[in-house]
Amino acid sequence: MSPRKKVKDLRGPQTRIGRLARFHFEGYIHVFAYRILVPLMILWGLLIIAYLLAPGLGVALKVVTAIVWVLWTAQLFEVAKGLSLAWSRGMVFGKLNEEFAHLYRKRYRAKDGLKALPYLLLVVWAAGFVIMIAGWQP
Repeated sequence: MSPRKKVKDLRGPQTRIGRLARFHFEGYIHVFAYRILVPLMILWGLLIIAYLLAPGLGVALKVVTAIVWVLWTAQLFEVAKGLSLAWSRGMVFGKLNEEFAHLYRKRYRAKDGLKALPYLLLVVWAAGFVIMIAGWQP
């Protein structure tokens, strides 16, 4: 292979995240939320500092916090799903060959409860969001 040869990915360039939507929608949501969160976190941090200096910004801080909370949901879910996948050695959310999966289950103890971890965390996260919206009076 010559050094000048370029390998072309038929799905499109890595920088165009819309390409993910066709073949990995979860990944698309994850990356889309992440790209919004990066500049939003800077704004959020500045708003927190401004709120500490001028407490009249409580409503704006609550609104931005709610937006950040919603966008973080995708990140949290993917992290919990990845942890479940790792802790179960690929058995929970992995796409393994049935024969290999059977041998793996036979050799290692089944960890079926890990499949519920991301969804359980999502329920706790949503409950926290409701408590934050209802209970935080800026």
